Amino acid sequence: MAFEPQEPITLTNLPPFAQRMRDAADVVWEEGYRQPFIRELGAGTLPRDTFAFYLIQDELYLNDYAKVHALAVTKTDDNEVMVFMAQVQHAIFHVEKTLHNEYLASFGITAQDMRDARQSAFARAYTANMLATAYGEDLIDILVAVLPCAWVYADYGQRLAREFAGTLDSNPYRSWIDTYRTDEFWQSSVWLIEHIEAIAATLDEPRKRRLIEHFVRGVEYEYMFWASAYDHQMSWRPEWNGLAD
Repeated sequence: MAFEPQEPITLTNLPPFAQRMRDAADVVWEEGYRQPFIRELGAGTLPRDTFAFYLIQDELYLNDYAKVHALAVTKTDDNEVMVFMAQVQHAIFHVEKTLHNEYLASFGITAQDMRDARQSAFARAYTANMLATAYGEDLIDILVAVLPCAWVYADYGQRLAREFAGTLDSNPYRSWIDTYRTDEFWQSSVWLIEHIEAIAATLDEPRKRRLIEHFVRGVEYEYMFWASAYDHQMSWRPEWNGLAD
């Protein structure tokens, strides 16, 4: 579908460069939605210990995600960008972490457990890539690096809410789905897409292709984050999982 600029940006009404990124990532994006972790989460059948593994990794991820947004402030003098980055950090610590803390407590995971936790190899690769981008690249690269997380979660949250609408009331993971299905959460993606679109319009084609590569890589990391959680996989090979303990 052609972009309708007079209409709001939605999951199905994307400006040209955003559509290019989404099309490039489509295979892994759709495979991500079909993978067991997401399917069982939507159905409410995901094992509790698997979700607990994911929660711990996501809690560690959010700490680095917040740092990336803090570093983005150093790459700009635009007050609007700086305010947005501060708002994202506020949402991480006062919205997403509130949800996490409720879940963690319900699983008996304590603050000490979190202090002792370590990142899986896949989560560490994801956050290391984002932090390296934040330290060494331009603002546009940082915006593209953080977009997959915001966009994929919004898309999957909305799709799960529609697909499993009939069983959401009894789904133990309903609050997770409810958090990411909202238009309020989607608006963070809209802000990123709008600013990426404006900057991308000033760039040459080779630079745009590099940004698209960065975006696809981020979507691949999202896939691996959930896949490794489903398998409780801490290291690149399952038999290495306990070697650092």
